[in-house]
Amino acid sequence: MKGLNLLSLCAVYGASTWAHEQCNPGPLGEECADEAKVSLLQLGRQAAARGRDAGHSHSNATEGATDALNEWAILSITHYRVKEEHTSDWFSRADVYARVKVHPSGKGYASKMIVNKNKGNVDLHLYVPRSATSATIDLYDQDDVFSDYLMGSVNLPLLSNPNGCAQYQVGNTGCDYTLSIHRADGTRDIGTVSASVISGKGMQTRARELNYRGVLVLFEDITRTRDKMASFSIKSVDVEQELSYARAGSVIPESLHGIFWMDQHGVHLPVPSDPGYKHVCNLSAPEILVSYGAGGWNPETLCVEGLRQYGGPPIGGQWTWFTQKGGKSASWASGEEWNAKYDFCFRDKTFQEVDVYVGVSVNKIMGERLGNALGSWTKDTYITVPRWINNVKMNKKPWGWDRETTIAPEAFRSVIKATFMEQFGTTLGNAAESLMAVFSGYLQEDMMRNGIACNYPVFQIIDGYGRRTEHFQAYLDWATNGRADINTGNGSQLVGRQVG
Repeated sequence: MKGLNLLSLCAVYGASTWAHEQCNPGPLGEECADEAKVSLLQLGRQAAARGRDAGHSHSNATEGATDALNEWAILSITHYRVKEEHTSDWFSRADVYARVKVHPSGKGYASKMIVNKNKGNVDLHLYVPRSATSATIDLYDQDDVFSDYLMGSVNLPLLSNPNGCAQYQVGNTGCDYTLSIHRADGTRDIGTVSASVISGKGMQTRARELNYRGVLVLFEDITRTRDKMASFSIKSVDVEQELSYARAGSVIPESLHGIFWMDQHGVHLPVPSDPGYKHVCNLSAPEILVSYGAGGWNPETLCVEGLRQYGGPPIGGQWTWFTQKGGKSASWASGEEWNAKYDFCFRDKTFQEVDVYVGVSVNKIMGERLGNALGSWTKDTYITVPRWINNVKMNKKPWGWDRETTIAPEAFRSVIKATFMEQFGTTLGNAAESLMAVFSGYLQEDMMRNGIACNYPVFQIIDGYGRRTEHFQAYLDWATNGRADINTGNGSQLVGRQVG
């Protein structure tokens, strides 16, 4: 997967809401029990410098993973019930969503919306650090005409608060709460909301159970500008113990279960069962593995959503890189500033073709390039790459996946700039041109002028049961000994994780 794909800046994704039908909720808020079933151009010298500073690697992965289990928790906000007289709707039930602000960091998180229901499950789950003192939970009734109506709030003590969940309990079974929601003046109960906090091995189990249901555990706040990532060193031989991967029984399609090796140099070819398959194009990035156990599943769009190439949750991980000079990765460090989001979307229910959508943070562009201050609830949206400009896709093969990238000729870039400038003005139009130059500048000039098509194989090395496949040894040989100029890890590789 190329880290710096050609950026078109011509479509902005907004947050979608959907109706939410409830049926027999389980202990973690599940709705139905049976559902549980190449070198890269630096992003400008300043960004690269900031990225390198932020991109130090933590050398002891096992120790780091243990620390993360003790230093983080999952906060879950699930079932709510509000009294009808306290909603803002005259002729219908409330359209409810929850907002959570964690203190003292001020990071904010928002749930999906439950349409026309005074009781339901917002199914909001997020990682919080042990340093967090409390979380303010607000329940809103969405309004299409006026401002959304704050029905009520409650404050929940967290791990560093003396009134929070006790140390001996949070790391085992966790703590469950049924909280009374109050109006702003604190005088009247308007309903209840359920919450839980769990850390340690229980948090790891919780994360896996949520992935079985396709629920994304949030590790970035709503603005996607307040979080800190770092690269961690993990042993190449132990990746099934380190990474977050979709497991057997998950609602994520079986073809994406396990851990996958991006063989961008075609070193594991030819495939005996498919000798005609060819590796095309010499462009590559210093990446190794990708997995889907930290993403969410959207059954309406058939997408695994929310993957991060340069970041990830504080436990596990989803995308790995070769270790380069000094135990770091300049390529990872440059992209850490970019903060892209990846959605892997099946074209239909045959699950044979996947389109990979790359979303770039609008808040990053506004906040860093234009110097605009962002409010606590400035929800991030994404500028994404349409397929007719940069078609990033995967085609299912009996032996794995064929990863295909088709980049359109340079002439399209002038169209994008003109469209963006017409819609958003000169400032953002120039920002679009600047970003497109950055994200496509690593390609050779003739390739940008004429377009480019690349294919490489992607092999499953760990299956959904955690078993090593017939491709594992070839991967391990390459990860350990391949490309000495970009691989100095001596049996290790890097993965991005949240550290703050």
